[in-house]
Amino acid sequence: TSTTPTTTTQPHPASPHPHPFRPSFAMPLVTGLLAAALGSSLPSPAWGAGPPVEIDFYRALQGSSIDHHTTQSDDLASLGGVIKYIHTEIIPEHQEAATRFERKYQVDAIMKRRFKVKNPAMDQSQTFFMDFGPFVTFDQGQSTNPDLDGLYKISGDFVGVQDNQDPGLALTKQTPNFWYSVSGFCPNLPWENMPMPDGTTTARCNSKEHLCEAKGTPDSPGADCVKYADSGDVVLGGLCGADLNNTVPTMDPNGTHGCAYTYGKATLVHLDTLVEISAQKCNGGKPCADWFDFRKNCDDASLKKMFGADGKIIDAKNFSEGAEHSFCVEYDIHPACKENCSSSACQNATTKEIGIPFWLGRCNPEANQDRIARLAHAFGIEGALDKHQIVAKDVLEQKATCNNVGTVSCQPTTDAQGSKGGPYCSRSFGGVCYQCHIPGVKTAYRPDADSQPVCPYDILMSEYKSVPHPNCKSTKPSDICCLYTGTCVGSDDPSTATLDEEGLRLVEHRCWKDGSSDPMLTFAERVAREKLSGALDPTSMGVKSFAYYQWGVSPGEQNFAAFTASLKEHTGPSPSPAPSPAPSPTPSSSKGPPVWLIVVLVVVGVVALALLGFLFYYRSQRARQWPVAADGTGLNRPIQSA
Repeated sequence: TSTTPTTTTQPHPASPHPHPFRPSFAMPLVTGLLAAALGSSLPSPAWGAGPPVEIDFYRALQGSSIDHHTTQSDDLASLGGVIKYIHTEIIPEHQEAATRFERKYQVDAIMKRRFKVKNPAMDQSQTFFMDFGPFVTFDQGQSTNPDLDGLYKISGDFVGVQDNQDPGLALTKQTPNFWYSVSGFCPNLPWENMPMPDGTTTARCNSKEHLCEAKGTPDSPGADCVKYADSGDVVLGGLCGADLNNTVPTMDPNGTHGCAYTYGKATLVHLDTLVEISAQKCNGGKPCADWFDFRKNCDDASLKKMFGADGKIIDAKNFSEGAEHSFCVEYDIHPACKENCSSSACQNATTKEIGIPFWLGRCNPEANQDRIARLAHAFGIEGALDKHQIVAKDVLEQKATCNNVGTVSCQPTTDAQGSKGGPYCSRSFGGVCYQCHIPGVKTAYRPDADSQPVCPYDILMSEYKSVPHPNCKSTKPSDICCLYTGTCVGSDDPSTATLDEEGLRLVEHRCWKDGSSDPMLTFAERVAREKLSGALDPTSMGVKSFAYYQWGVSPGEQNFAAFTASLKEHTGPSPSPAPSPAPSPTPSSSKGPPVWLIVVLVVVGVVALALLGFLFYYRSQRARQWPVAADGTGLNRPIQSA
């Protein structure tokens, strides 16, 4: 275990060259406010005052390189962010060389590490999601944004964040993705002198700054390394403890120069396992051994295709050693969809994607959510596949809260009647304090509150327990607010709930409360039977998946009509009724004695015959007896032999 600042002078082998991170939506604000922030030496008293934040960071990398170098001057991601990075930057076939024999940047695994973060106190204008500074893109270990050098000088080392959005990957507002950045020693210079022998260079080397010199070491730093304003020392970097023996690092950062974060032992998930490469067949029906075996030898001819630059599907072939070779494609996407899933060109494309099942559905929010859940499950996050949990339980229950005194971004606005529905913050969206709102209040805290995610059901059960509850405009479940306050009218019993939006909201809440899709299956069966005159097969995987994605940790926002329309795709015809028994022959129209009379006559006849039989028997017995004389002896009795 290392408890002292650690650095490396070698290029980070897991760092893409360059990182394909998009500019932060918040960066214009950072740049515009930077001068004001640097002009003040009075940081917010609330920011940086609490305990360290525990959070899981993820990274796509070559698995064999793990722990060869420390993680600093680098960019990482949330669970959804790392899947998004691989899906959009690593695997699309038409973006890469056809002759390659491994995924881009040699990526074959995803790493998870538990970080503890305590940033230095700085002005609130430079804080994001309560606990973080602005995101920094690193290329070859060099910060690509010169404006942030001044922030390092004044505030010191920090861990940054941004909400990452990409029109080429469909998400809902309930599933944001995040990038993170961790600063290292001399963050404004690259690991090595630029340009490198292979021509690799950085933007800041090519700019007027001409910052091409390697950063060196703490003992022998580069001449242009950025320095702390208060001490004049070279910026050390934020890492102050790499605990490779424990998943949760034992050392806490303290937010001083050189100590903004620590991290624990890494956990790996291999991509071939995650995407089930072995489920593909190679060499005549054998399970594919790995990505390269799949690429070279897969049996499925439909995967030997890719998209051309014009969006047409072409054969996947390369030319090597003087011959043409077909190869199989893990994933490719129509160029129009790569840019924007909502564009008319993408919508009108007959075929939008090619590839193995795991990656299909990049323009489908539900499919993207499913991929995130499967990765969470692979990393052992409890409830990932059956309770919609993608953040570890101990991260959600940590001591570092979002509702901190002296801050405004996570403090709900209230009046005499109660809360105006927000802003609240929750870590359930990825581990950061992300703003959310409670719909259905009488007066919303901001006109565009609906642009924020809907808060998880339990938002009022922990750190907001003592805050005035929202002032709900009704007790109707369809207005959602009463689901948080427990004041809704109606039954959440799926067998009796009303078949409308009120019942749907109550059953969604019941599913969350029970941690099960069973109530939704029961409700959906009733809707199929009574509204669609059809039937569901509750054992079908498609029906089970439908029911699961109708609820979550937060209320849904689809109306009952949309629910019914989606359900119709899974509804079959009602089973045919059992055949009725053949009808009895119709009685003859001719008049005859009634049945009861016939029965009576039969009974009388039987009784009469019985009486006649008895009389006959009686007489026959009398005839066989001899006459008796007056003296009591029998007359003319036959003589019996001795």
